[in-house]
Amino acid sequence: MRTHTPSLSCLLAFEASARHHSFTRAADELCVTQGAISKLIKALEDELGTLLFAREGKRLTLTPAADAYLRRIQPLLHKLEAASVELKAGGRSSGRFNLAVLPSIAARWLMPRYSDFSARHPDVILNLTTHLSPFNFHIEDIDAAIHFGAKSSWSGAEMEFLLQDAVVPICSPDFLRRYGPFDEPRRLLDYTLVHLASRMDSWNFWLGSLGVEMGHTPPGPVFEHYLMIVQVVTASLGIGLAPYFLVADDIEQGRLAVPYRHLASEDLAYYLVYPGEKKDYPPLRAFRVWLAQELVATQGSIDGFRASCPHPSLRTSTPS
Repeated sequence: MRTHTPSLSCLLAFEASARHHSFTRAADELCVTQGAISKLIKALEDELGTLLFAREGKRLTLTPAADAYLRRIQPLLHKLEAASVELKAGGRSSGRFNLAVLPSIAARWLMPRYSDFSARHPDVILNLTTHLSPFNFHIEDIDAAIHFGAKSSWSGAEMEFLLQDAVVPICSPDFLRRYGPFDEPRRLLDYTLVHLASRMDSWNFWLGSLGVEMGHTPPGPVFEHYLMIVQVVTASLGIGLAPYFLVADDIEQGRLAVPYRHLASEDLAYYLVYPGEKKDYPPLRAFRVWLAQELVATQGSIDGFRASCPHPSLRTSTPS
């Protein structure tokens, strides 16, 4: 007889309150009143014999004991939800898969391939959200993330290498016709260079890989996402840098042009990140296999373009 297991209502109220740091938002999610959430949390605290939340202004924070408890129960609640989804689907669904992904990768690489994943795994319910930086898998309701950074940039999680970073300069075909050809990389400095906010040193690195050393960051407008950079250069407003795999289709189909044919790779890469306890979760396992298969063609495209570049990099990098 299970005498030490709290009610599911209490656990759901606790998990939602911890995730939102708010009783009000937890109540909205669970379609109950804030008062009901407060009572459920109080009942759980009484049963466990410990305080679960403290207030910092208007924000709820977890006590150390509550944070440790959340890490233990959240994966179990996810498994319970997945089992319920499968049963409601008559046993046809293998579960929900929540994936965090960078906006540009979602729009320019993953979504064009989504129909293939869906056709191969119709029983997996794939939900996408966007995150730009590491987060706590035990707090967020997310199974895995596609992350860009160094190998050690996400602690407490498994990191599987996907692709090494490799950027190429891009502009519109009209821009290249009007101002090209660019027979040497320094000529690009005569025009507007567009920057990514999180990678302000990219132009310095790309130019440096060709022996053009800069003592300062070239001036130019700054944008938060590669999606914005692609839009700006498509409008012939300057030259941008972008990961080749995100713009390969546009280059091959003539929507974008390459003013100077050269790839530069930094000590950064794309990784699939997930908590160790989720490794054998069927939807994640299916996604990992599918992703590896898709990346074979993507890597082949990068290698083919690199082989066609006449100027080898003076800097070589491997992901850390």
